[in-house]
Amino acid sequence: MIRWSGKQLIINILLFSIFLLAAYYLWFPPIWACQTVRFRGFSKIAPSVYVSDQTSKPRQDSLLQFINQAHKRIRSFWGAQSGEATIIFCSNREEYQKFCLLYEGAGCSLGTPTGSWIILNPDGLNVDVIAHEMCHDELFARLGWMKAKSSLPQWFDEGMALMVDYRYSDPDPSRRYIGYVQEWDILTNHGKTAPHLQDIVTLNGFFGTQRGQADPTRTAQSYVTSGKEVSRWLGLVGQDGLLRIIQQVRDGYEFDNAYREIEQYHRPKL
Repeated sequence: MIRWSGKQLIINILLFSIFLLAAYYLWFPPIWACQTVRFRGFSKIAPSVYVSDQTSKPRQDSLLQFINQAHKRIRSFWGAQSGEATIIFCSNREEYQKFCLLYEGAGCSLGTPTGSWIILNPDGLNVDVIAHEMCHDELFARLGWMKAKSSLPQWFDEGMALMVDYRYSDPDPSRRYIGYVQEWDILTNHGKTAPHLQDIVTLNGFFGTQRGQADPTRTAQSYVTSGKEVSRWLGLVGQDGLLRIIQQVRDGYEFDNAYREIEQYHRPKL
């Protein structure tokens, strides 16, 4: 049995801590960047809101306004808001690339068991992108880290986010499904190039990622396919069905079965 003196024990603990810190930085650099944002040329302008020091005051004011509007969308859609992600606004794509796993897009969201973050670049300075990312965080908050990562297909996660993001369809829920059908028809050549839901279950499948780069065409087709499906399903089951599937998945119920059974439960009432 190895016996260490008090000094040796302290040194070994310090060395092991340094090793863990280095490994964490190498394996999860975006998460590390988020956790150390205040030391990277970013300033806190509101609770849980950081902006690049290069961000102008008018842009900061616009950001806070859009964040408030996005909060209202989330509360209106879900009934309440549980997500508490820290928002990081980058002034350029070089800054943005330090925080996001995928470099494309206007925003991304990251979650861990100890915290979550929404990262925006200048293209994300609008209520649609912010509400979209907040909806991802809402699923994360309501399900917990493990369930959100392992139990939800990517098409459902993205499709839900599109319900508060009006870039693809009509804001009116009663017309949303028809809007997605029309967009889907255009972007998939009447369905000929549309991905199947089973093909967009994973992050890489959804974005068509190869060598760390997303396929823009596949991404657009995946979005309208997931938006069409989720808007159809929500049109049948409503908020009651949405809250029910979240509860069932959190309780360990398998997503696909819950999704079908909730729809079947609501169909006879139509």
